[in-house]
Amino acid sequence: MTRFDRIETGEALPVLQTGITREDLVRYAGGADDYVRQHWDHPFMIESGFPDVVVHGWLTFAHMCRAVEAWLTPEEARIAQFSVRYLAPTYPGPLSCGGEVVSRQCDSIIVDLWASDVHGNRTTRAEMKLVRA
Repeated sequence: MTRFDRIETGEALPVLQTGITREDLVRYAGGADDYVRQHWDHPFMIESGFPDVVVHGWLTFAHMCRAVEAWLTPEEARIAQFSVRYLAPTYPGPLSCGGEVVSRQCDSIIVDLWASDVHGNRTTRAEMKLVRA
């Protein structure tokens, strides 16, 4: 019996505590070729009514994926499907990512994922289907 076989509905993923810096935003922008002003121009964002620049949504989701991989390695399971919903802006600073198994079938599990900011506000939600590797 593998670890994948022992996962049950209701199991919580260990929370990943991480942080996103402005340097991370610059690196991500370069890698993704995403130089939208909202991710780097602090004065522009302040004038637009935001407290800071906004983290790229896919960068937030990447950290959510890191939480999944820390819990269940790519050797044990692979991502078969996902959907992401951005609820509120994520700003540079501390980020917590976690989730819970909400459904289980023989060779697949469904996990509800979340990302929260330093104040505990859920900024991003996702649903991910994992299948046995």
